[in-house]
Amino acid sequence: MSVGLLARLESCGRSAVSEVLKVARNDTAVLGKLNEVEISLLDDETIADIHLRFMDIPGATDVITFDHGEIHLSVETAKLHAKQYGNHFEQELMLYIVHGLLHLAGHEDATDEGRAAMDALQQSILSVIW
Repeated sequence: MSVGLLARLESCGRSAVSEVLKVARNDTAVLGKLNEVEISLLDDETIADIHLRFMDIPGATDVITFDHGEIHLSVETAKLHAKQYGNHFEQELMLYIVHGLLHLAGHEDATDEGRAAMDALQQSILSVIW
């Protein structure tokens, strides 16, 4: 991964924090209380291990977010999904960052309604920052 890409993700990520804070759910948001957010770019094997250990769900996933400010992204899954959904790889990674930030802002996607709301917010924020 190039230094230029990492710099762009960091810059857009900072902008994303500002946008996500505008739509934070005050009753469950932790994002505004954090001093920092750590984003880890992982392979499928590593994210699958985290997925199993902390969520008891086998297999790789795209994003895992912990309330203490960790967002784990699978680079391999991002490459696969970018091809499947017709997105650029870099944009797919940024989408995952926004998704993780929305979780830290109290949004959930466990239901169809929640997933649809998060999808709309993600696209709206991505169109502003990317």
